[in-house]
Amino acid sequence: MRNLLGLLFILGCMCLCNSCNNTLNDGEYNLELYAQSDIHGRYFDSLYVEDAEKLSVANVSEYLNLRRDLLGKENIIAIDNGDHLQGDIAAYYYNYVYDYTTAENKKHLFAQICDFVDFDAVVVGNHDIEAGHQNYDVLKKDLKSAGIPYLAANAIDESTSSPYFEPYTILNKGGVKVALIGMTNPAIKKWLPEHLWKGLDFLPIQDLAQELIDNVTKEHNPQLVVLAIHAGVGDSTPENIENPGKYLASVLKGVDIIISAHDHRVACEKIFNGTDSVLVMDGGSHCNYLSNANIKIVVKDNKVVEKSIEGNIISMSDVSKDTDYLNNFRWAYLNVKNYTNTAIGKLDKDLYTRDAFFGPSDYINLIHTVQLDKTGADISFAAPNTYNSYLPAGDLLRSDLFILYPFENTLFKINMTGKQIKDYLEYSYDKWICTVKSNGDHIFNMQYSEKDGVGRYWFKNMAFNFDAAAGINYIVDITKDNGNRISISSLHDGTKFSMDSTYTVAINSYRASGGGDLLKLGAGIDPQTELEGITLGVYPEVRNLIDEYFKNNPEGSIKYYSNWKFGPDNIAIQAIKRDKKLLFQD
Repeated sequence: MRNLLGLLFILGCMCLCNSCNNTLNDGEYNLELYAQSDIHGRYFDSLYVEDAEKLSVANVSEYLNLRRDLLGKENIIAIDNGDHLQGDIAAYYYNYVYDYTTAENKKHLFAQICDFVDFDAVVVGNHDIEAGHQNYDVLKKDLKSAGIPYLAANAIDESTSSPYFEPYTILNKGGVKVALIGMTNPAIKKWLPEHLWKGLDFLPIQDLAQELIDNVTKEHNPQLVVLAIHAGVGDSTPENIENPGKYLASVLKGVDIIISAHDHRVACEKIFNGTDSVLVMDGGSHCNYLSNANIKIVVKDNKVVEKSIEGNIISMSDVSKDTDYLNNFRWAYLNVKNYTNTAIGKLDKDLYTRDAFFGPSDYINLIHTVQLDKTGADISFAAPNTYNSYLPAGDLLRSDLFILYPFENTLFKINMTGKQIKDYLEYSYDKWICTVKSNGDHIFNMQYSEKDGVGRYWFKNMAFNFDAAAGINYIVDITKDNGNRISISSLHDGTKFSMDSTYTVAINSYRASGGGDLLKLGAGIDPQTELEGITLGVYPEVRNLIDEYFKNNPEGSIKYYSNWKFGPDNIAIQAIKRDKKLLFQD
């Protein structure tokens, strides 16, 4: 570990550095730091269809321009904190469709955006790794040519045991030396198939952070130290390596600000580390907010005698769009619009994604249909990837595919025993539902919370981990506890289901790599050591398979698998009705 930290330190010294002066003149210095996070491809202000708009980087750019005009560019720090290459059809188009080799604009679009908006640094997110070497390698190169470091100190090149991206950068802002250290999410291997990160390892942030902070501080003597992590705020426990923001703030010394991301939370609070208070911020997602820190540094006799840092979360909802930004990237927007509005087939019925939470649904049945038809598997697992969207019967546009399936997951066919399948489902439904002991109990595992001043119920756990199955007939008994809820009666064709038999299962790459822990903690299969031995086939991205399905089935008929339900009926039907009204407020 010490050899690695030495390499981090040496490479960091070669990062962008605008000042070698270790002292400040007497006086007061005021800086503002802004971070966008988890924009998920929101490069443009349109959904590319009529009468639909959204917040985007155009709003962020306008706000940063206003602050720079007021305080001076030299006093503003602006960063992107990861997950910029996935989630919107614009990101997909400029990752996989646009031909950079023949285009006039040969640099990756997001590198051009970062240069235009004038970000000081960009942090690598887990979904950026999901875009594959062909995209994050190009983005790294193009950002570097624009003088913008692409940061991830804990992403290690296995061939050299050194950081694959830049570990940190030193900025000169208004005469203040700012050390900005970047880290990506260490759980990436758990979520993504190996070909996307091959040659890389991702170390826990807490294993590197303190000594790296110490080394950077010793060498550069910064007046401000910022740790930007593409990892969530979390709950202050060291075990939560995916979301360690609060825990890091409570134990790290010598860091002033921790900027979190990844969990799409909006958070701003100070955590005491035994010596000082550390500001932790998380700016949500999709350009809805910016994390903001206002920093005042007072210097007397060439020494910092006062450092005041106050955090805010800035809503973009009332911020205008930067028309220069929109005009500059008009060509890119039109490319996406033309690609988006192409009809690829028809839906023979309306689709409501919310239906997936309450039993078999046309939405999930479509995914099952595609997965089973492509793989020929006995059983399919699928979860709702979109919480509450509606697609009417009729023409299906390419943009609709990103509502049906927003992630770039590929498809696996694996072997599982009957017992593993049953245990997998037990784990899934335990995150999804509660045990109903009496009339009036909630059936769904949900909680009440306020967001933007509005109180409502939400699922406690991530709904994209609520896997249901097709290919087997089963009942989920809501009156029983975890481990005893799932009763599988037969395969779809009526053949007896056996706990001791081995079945073929269609499953997406996120799940096959360990996402949601359904394989490891549910079925007892460790994807990191056992996946290769049980894999029978790997297929293209599920979204592309849905596209292919509609091309081959232009009328869009969806097989209906009415193969499972919550029971017993006399309790479940009313419980579902009550909780559905609470969850969706209708």
